[in-house]
Amino acid sequence: MKRIGTSLIGVMMFLLFASYAGAYDLVLMHGLTNKHQWSSSFLDKCLQKFGSGNVYAVYTNESNRVWERWINGRKLICIGENDFSAGDDSVAVQASLMRTKTQILQQSYGLSTKFKIIAHSMGGLVSRRYIYNNPNTVAGLVSLGTPHKGSQLAYAGSWVSFFIGAEAAVENLKPSWVQGTFNVQYPPPGPMADSGKIYTIGGDGDGWDCWGWGGELQVGWDILTTVYWTDSDGAVPQGYDTISGTTFIKRFWSYDHMELVTQSAVADEALKWATP
Repeated sequence: MKRIGTSLIGVMMFLLFASYAGAYDLVLMHGLTNKHQWSSSFLDKCLQKFGSGNVYAVYTNESNRVWERWINGRKLICIGENDFSAGDDSVAVQASLMRTKTQILQQSYGLSTKFKIIAHSMGGLVSRRYIYNNPNTVAGLVSLGTPHKGSQLAYAGSWVSFFIGAEAAVENLKPSWVQGTFNVQYPPPGPMADSGKIYTIGGDGDGWDCWGWGGELQVGWDILTTVYWTDSDGAVPQGYDTISGTTFIKRFWSYDHMELVTQSAVADEALKWATP
């Protein structure tokens, strides 16, 4: 009987450890207008780490369509439309859409009650607002090139023209709003689950090899260099991609703003800090 009891305790401890080890799924949040999209190699790294069916891509548009994408035999679960209608609204609206979509995923598609987030660009601001709107839900956030202090490009008409239809989003990228309103109301890290932290990763661009989706990073790099006299990743000035209350991890000197979501080396680094 003693041997059976010991075995049962061992099984229970194993199951408890297994449930704890797999407690967190991963949610991916895109940036402004979703023009810089996750590459297959980046997504593959996430699926390798968290497992098939445990990674969720949220697209902040009105659609709540849930669909699957398979990468090297592993399932990525997506909600919303993966097009340029995502990420074009204000931080508040996008955070509300994120809440609706994560609730759908939790109710019907297996998303854990507490999860980790990897967010690109404006998606980091949306995630920070989400953390305040949904206390004790996010157990960790890794932001990639997020303008935690805004970006002066939001003032530049020649850059804003790349994002016609996203006026509300661009307005929320202005340093005056991010620093004077958003960061005052929602200082990091916020009410995170399980003593979670926010980690930041930055990039760097050079005018001759910094392009992006349609030349916006070339324009952005030129403006930030010649008008504001600051180095950048083509979209976010250096030093504006981190903030007090977060932990800066690394700057990828060879990767621009868009490459932060396409290069598998960035995924490897982010996943060190966003573990299942």
